[in-house]
Amino acid sequence: MKSTAAPCLTGSRRSLRLTSLGMALLAWASASLQAAPEYPIQVGLGTLTVGESLGYEGMIVILRPSPGDNFWYRLPHRVEVAGELPPGIELVQKGPGFHDLAHFAGTPTRAGTYTVQISAMMSDGLKTGSATVTFSIEDPKARSYRVQSWGTGRLLAGVEIGNAGLQVISSRYQLLRAPTQASVSGLPEGVALTSRSGEGYHLLTGTPKTPGTYPVSVEFRWPDNNTLIASYQFTIEVLPDDESQRNYELTLISLSPLRQWVSYSDQGYQAPWFYVEDQFGRRCAGPFASEASGLPDGMSFSAQGHLVGRPTQAGSFEISLQVTLPNGAKTNTRSLNLQVRPSLPLAQYAGTYDCQIERSETLNGNMGGRLRFNITTGGQISGFLIHQGRRFPFVSSAAKFDEEANQWRINPPNAGLQLSGNFIEDHNYGVDEESPLLRFVGQAGAGEDAAALAGWRATPRSTASPSPYGSAQPVNILFVSGNEMVQQGDFGGAGFMVMSVSTSGNATITVWAADGSPPVSLATTLTESGIGAFIPVYALLKNSSGSSALMGELFLNADGDAAGQLNWQQPASHRGAFPEGIDLISYEGVIGSRHVAQREGLNRLGLEQSIADAQLDLMGDEVPSGSEANLSLRGSQILVAPAVEQVSQVKVSYNPRSGVVTGSMVLGQSRGKRGRSLTFRGMRSPDGKSLLGHYTVPTAANARQSSAGMMKVSPKAR
Repeated sequence: MKSTAAPCLTGSRRSLRLTSLGMALLAWASASLQAAPEYPIQVGLGTLTVGESLGYEGMIVILRPSPGDNFWYRLPHRVEVAGELPPGIELVQKGPGFHDLAHFAGTPTRAGTYTVQISAMMSDGLKTGSATVTFSIEDPKARSYRVQSWGTGRLLAGVEIGNAGLQVISSRYQLLRAPTQASVSGLPEGVALTSRSGEGYHLLTGTPKTPGTYPVSVEFRWPDNNTLIASYQFTIEVLPDDESQRNYELTLISLSPLRQWVSYSDQGYQAPWFYVEDQFGRRCAGPFASEASGLPDGMSFSAQGHLVGRPTQAGSFEISLQVTLPNGAKTNTRSLNLQVRPSLPLAQYAGTYDCQIERSETLNGNMGGRLRFNITTGGQISGFLIHQGRRFPFVSSAAKFDEEANQWRINPPNAGLQLSGNFIEDHNYGVDEESPLLRFVGQAGAGEDAAALAGWRATPRSTASPSPYGSAQPVNILFVSGNEMVQQGDFGGAGFMVMSVSTSGNATITVWAADGSPPVSLATTLTESGIGAFIPVYALLKNSSGSSALMGELFLNADGDAAGQLNWQQPASHRGAFPEGIDLISYEGVIGSRHVAQREGLNRLGLEQSIADAQLDLMGDEVPSGSEANLSLRGSQILVAPAVEQVSQVKVSYNPRSGVVTGSMVLGQSRGKRGRSLTFRGMRSPDGKSLLGHYTVPTAANARQSSAGMMKVSPKAR
C-alpha cells in the first residue's frame, strides 16, 4: 500500500506497515473522541453599512470551554463557513503571527440580512462547535446627512494647504464612509477637493495662487443614481503670505508618568513631546529651540521635540514651555503637569534577565545568541553569553555603567563582543501600574557590526508565592514550519518540545529538533505578565553537519496552552551542508498544551480510530525495504512484532504522562552496512490525523554521528 505521507526531499523512502489495533484500541479511541470539549465561537458584529469597510468588529474569537483566559483563539486554526457571505465580504484565515487573527474583511455592497454558520478546525485536530453569524447591513441612503468643514476659513497664497477639508455626517453624528460623488465650484485657483478613499474625509489640497475672497459651493451625491446627499456653502479667504499673518500653535503631549533615573530619548514617545502647527493646519519642522521652566533636574527638550534625559527628582512638576521656530517666530506658551515616580529600588530591578541577540551574518554567523545575567540589589551584574556556539561566563567586574553614554556595558572575557543597554519599564504587559515588567534592551557589537538584543526580567517566586503556571504535568509543544516551500515530512517540517514548569517559575525545555539531532535541554525562567508568561528559547543543536540554533519566544497561560514563534538559525559557515540542504526556517505554527491523561485540550494524542489501519513511514537513506510488522495493544504499551527478517526487536510505546510516542527497532544488514539500532519519537501532528516525528540511526557501528530522518504514522489509503 502506498504511503499517504507528504513527499520528502532527496533520499529513499521505506515503509513499515502497521495492521489493526484491535477492538480494545478502537473502543478506547472512541471514548477519547467523545470526551472532546466544545469551543464556542464569538464574532462581535454590529450593524454594518453598505460602502463602509469592516474593522475590528469582524474578528473571530474562539473561547475556551472552561473559565479563564480566552487565549485559545490565538493558537493556529482554520475557520470554515457554511452559507453565502454578503457581497463584498470575505473570510481571512488566521495568519502566522500571534495577534494575526482570523476575521471577516471587506466592504459590503448590498443591504440586507445574511446568516452563515462558522466553525473552526484547530491545529490539534479538534473541531469547535458551530456558531451562527448574522450580518445586518443598512443602506446609508436611508439616513439624512449634513456637511461639516474645518480649516477652510483662511489660507495663504503661495503656501501649500495644511489640514483643511469637509466631512459628511448623519444626524447621529456618524461619518459617512460610503462612496460619494462630490462636485465643487468657486475654489481658488490651485486648490482642489480630494477624497481619502473609504475614510469619509474630503480634503482641500494644493497651493492657492491669488489672494482674495472666494464663495464656494459643494454638493455630495450618490454615485449610482445621482441623488443629492447634502450641499454646503462656505467662504475661503486667501491671504498674502505675510509672516505677520501667521500664528504658531504649540501642542504638548504627555502619555504616562516618568520614572526617576530612567533614561528617555528621541527614539521613543514614553516621555512628553510636542509639535507645532500654524493656524492653517501646517505642521512645522524643526530644529526647535525651547524655553522651559519647571522641568525636573536632568531633563530637557530636544531640538526634535522630545523630553530627553534622566530625571533625578521625583514628584509633581508644573512645566511651562514656549518654542522658537527656525525662522525666529515664537509659539504660544503651554503648561503641563508632569509626574515623576520615585525610582525603583535596586532590589526591584534585581533579578534574572534572559535576553536574545538577533541573528547577524557578520556578527554571529546567523546563529543569534543569548545573554543571561543576574543583577543584585547592589547593582552587581554577572552571568554568561552564548556567542558563535560557545559559552562565555563573566563576573561583575566585566559589567560597568557608562555615565557618559548613559547605559550599561558588559564585556565578557575572550568573547570579542561588547554588550550594551538599559533597563526599561513595559507598562503594556505589567500586572499593575506599580508592578511593571522590566526589560533589558540594547545591542551586541564588535567593531562596526551590531545586532539588537532584548529580554524580559524573570518573575521572582518563592514557596509562599507559587507561580500560577507551575504544574507537575508537562507541556507538550509541536512546532511546524511556516515556510510553504517546506513540505510536511521534510527535515524542516516539524519538531517538538516537552516543557516542565516548577512552582518557582523555573522552566526546563527538552527539544527534539526537526533535523533529528540528539535532544537538548534548556533551563530558563518565566516572565509573568497580566496576560500570561513569556518564555525565551535559545537552544544549540548538534547534528551530523555541525550545529544550529533554535531561537524565539513562547507564550504560556495558566491553563497550560502554549503558542509562539521559533526560528531555526543555520550558521552561515554551514550553509549547504545541512541535511538535505536545510535553509533558515521560521516555525510560526508553534502550538502546545499541558498534557492530561484524559487527552483533552490540545494534546489528545492521535492514537485514535483513524490510526487503526496505518503504516509507519521512515523517510531517509538508512531504512531497509520490505519491512512489515503486526501491531497490538496491551494497556498503555503498543507492541510491534516484525513479520520479516530486515528488522527485529520492534517496540512502540505511548507514555500517558508525557503524551509522547517512542519506538525502536534493529535494522538488518542493508547495502553493505551492518545492522544498527534505530530509535524514533513523535507526537500528534497538526492535522490531528497522524503522528509525526523523526528517527535517528548511527551512520556506522560505534560512530558518534547519526543519520536523521522523518517518520510519520498515518492511515493507509483505502
